[in-house]
Order: sequence, then C-alpha cells, then structure tokens
Amino acid sequence: MNIVSTILNMIAPAILDKLAASLGISTTTAKSALAAAIPAVLGAMGSKASSDVGARALFDAVSNADTGAMGDLGATLTGATGADFMKGGLGSLTSLLGDNALTGLTGAIGKQAGLGAAATSSIVGLAGQLAMGQLAKSVTGGGLNASSLAGLLSSQQGNIASALPAGLGSALSSAGVLGGDFAGQASRAVNDAARTAQAANAAKTTGTNWLAWIIPLLIAAAAAWYFLGSMGHSVKEAAEQAAGSATALVADGVDVNAQLTTAFDGLKTTLGGITDAASAQAALPKLQEAVTSVDGLTAMAAKLTPTQRTMLSGLITAALPTLKELIAKVLAIPGVGDIVKPTADALMAKVEALANPA
Repeated sequence: MNIVSTILNMIAPAILDKLAASLGISTTTAKSALAAAIPAVLGAMGSKASSDVGARALFDAVSNADTGAMGDLGATLTGATGADFMKGGLGSLTSLLGDNALTGLTGAIGKQAGLGAAATSSIVGLAGQLAMGQLAKSVTGGGLNASSLAGLLSSQQGNIASALPAGLGSALSSAGVLGGDFAGQASRAVNDAARTAQAANAAKTTGTNWLAWIIPLLIAAAAAWYFLGSMGHSVKEAAEQAAGSATALVADGVDVNAQLTTAFDGLKTTLGGITDAASAQAALPKLQEAVTSVDGLTAMAAKLTPTQRTMLSGLITAALPTLKELIAKVLAIPGVGDIVKPTADALMAKVEALANPA
C-alpha cells in the first residue's frame, strides 16, 4: 500500500473541479496543493507518532475520525457542508499537532502552491480529513493499536518523502513540522528496506514471495530523500551501504522475513484449497501448523530490534486485510465454519498480536 497514492486517488477529477471552484482557484492549482498537503500532513502525523505519547494522541484522533463523510466526497464538499468539513479537519490537526506546527505546515504549503492563507487552510483541512479517514480504515481493518499505527506510518516514510515536492521537506523540517529526527528515521527506514531486498529477491525467484511488491517501493524511495538538501548525502551513504548488506529481519541467524513469507504463503495455499467440509477437515492440520508457525515468529520477533519490529509490524499490517478476506470467504462456505472457525480465530488473534507489539 502507498498511503499517499491511496488518498490522492479518492479525489476524482469532478471532485477536484468542485473543490477548485469553491476556493476560487484553478483546478491545476488545487491539484498541486493537495498533492503537497497530503504527504505533508502524513509526515507531520508520523513525526507526532514518533513518541509513545504522540502515538496515543494520533490513535485517539484517528479513532474519532468521521469516515462516513468520505463515502461521497462530491456531496461532502458541496457548499456549507464542504466548508465545515475542511474546517473540521483543520481543527483536528490543530488539536493533534498544535498551533505552531500547523502554522508552519500551512505556511510552507501556501508558499509552495502560491496560495493565500484562506485557500491553503481549506486545502490543509481537507488533507487532514482524508488522512485521518484513511488511517481510521487501517485501524479498523487491521485491528491496529497506537503502536502499530505509528509503525504503519513509519513504514510509509519512503512513499511520503517521494510524494513531497522538491524543497517542501526542508521547509517543513525547518519549521519543526516533521520533527528533528525525521531525516534520521527516513534514513533508517530506507536502510532496513534495502537490507531486506536480498531476501525478497531470492524468494521472488522461487515464486513464493507475496511481499515482493512492497520492498521495491521502499527501496526505490531512497532517491527521493535528496529533497532533504544537505542531509541527502548521509541518506545516500546509508542506502549505498544497505544495498550490499544482508537481510534486515534476522534474529539469532534466522531470517524472520523468509519465515514470515513461507508461513503466509503456505496459509494462503491452504485456505485457497478449502472448497467444502471435506477439504476443510483435510486442511485443518495445516491450519493448526500455521498457528504453531506464528508462535515461532512471535518468539523470533521478540529478539528483533525496535526498528526491525516496526518494519515487521508494517509488513504484517499490510497483509492483514487480504488474510482476513480469505478467511471470511472460507468461513462463508456451507459446512466449513464449524470446522475451521476455532482454529482460524486463534490464528488471527496471534497474527494481530504479532502485528501489534506491546
């Protein structure tokens, strides 16, 4: 998942036209302003969530987000309703980030897009509502807690950075919006992703790596970190060093990423083979083995560093919706639920616990 692209894709051309008309600006300007505001807001949220207190504040804000209004943005952004919606997003961001950070955020975006204060505030408010709404979906769909929500944003740093227009990242950092360690966190994220590439590529050649599409996106984002200006050199060095390193998710010589891949691919195959009560009964031992495999992964995860656990959490979180969908389809087959559900429930509880480290 690229969270920036996911949010931007919500803004259909007709909605963008309506937004531009309501703000008295061109559609092109509205599009470029939103394209800057959405990753900027996500980056600010990620920086806020870098501490335990900030992660809890973000989780609380996201938990209270109104996702219903996002179902029909065209109607939501009409007239006074649209103005209230954007104002509400601005208020949520003020409560979460504070007045100073929000002032720095809107000022940097307004300068980047060439907009006045009123239009910029509306754009930032809309970006805030969309970001909160998308994160709320991830919380609900992935069963996330404050820690794993922070981990999800951390895993998206490469996508966020690559989406920021040139120079905006530096402006936001100078304004204190992205936090003092934004560059360091980004460098570590690129470093971890690059070190995982070797395992990802090896698994891909055997046709078993269902996570392979995630890793290249993170690695490719390394180049985007040059927008940090003088800090770009250190990020480049980190990426170059990481490119030749071994896998990142290793504990006691065991490749946790490879173990995760094997376990989840086996589970997908097992679930996909269930078509009736008889095949469900035959698949039950393999499902029980999957529970044991997750227990083993949990034990290995406890030996990972905090950065590694965050990365592992992000990978599992990205896969949870697909896994839940597969299990739901299996349980909907007549006669299968009674056979599979107890083991499936135990399995999902363990997987969600692994994705949400305490």
